[in-house]
Amino acid sequence: MSECTLIKKVQEGDSSAFSELVDQNKNLVYSIVLRMVKNQEDAEEVAQDAFIKAFHQIKKFRGDSKFSTWIYKIAYFCAVDHLRKRKQLNSSIDLISIASDDDSVLDNIHKAEKKEYLNQAIAYLKPIDRNLISMHYMQELSIEEIEKVTLFSHSNIKVKLMRIRKQLNGILTALMKNEIESFIKS
Repeated sequence: MSECTLIKKVQEGDSSAFSELVDQNKNLVYSIVLRMVKNQEDAEEVAQDAFIKAFHQIKKFRGDSKFSTWIYKIAYFCAVDHLRKRKQLNSSIDLISIASDDDSVLDNIHKAEKKEYLNQAIAYLKPIDRNLISMHYMQELSIEEIEKVTLFSHSNIKVKLMRIRKQLNGILTALMKNEIESFIKS
């Protein structure tokens, strides 16, 4: 059954059609939330809350975007609310952000090691920043799609992504410096 048909059935009161929509989108929602809250149990709870909110608000879904974008947005804000409640949103590890030229620190590292260092660096970012980077570069959402999910303006998203890339470069520089220092000491 098509997504449009399922949504229409849910809007008409068929809750079993909603379970099909959940099945189609549960991995996406869970992965978004897990990336932000960093805890499996919390992620399961927040993802469930997102689907409950979506179910209660399905009549408001107008079809201006894909259902996956709409549920992504709900999951994103449920995760933000969860983090605010836990006061984790504003706490990030404060590594020195070193501005460097366009040459990436990663240029001299093998591909597998690049991914490892990048994942380590991303873990140091604030949850919202982690999610923005993930949406744009890993899930390949356009700026316009990210706008719909986050409600940030087009220019704000571009500025945030630029700042996050600079911050990642600084984090990667610090990680590499620590790696080199420990290599020299051993």
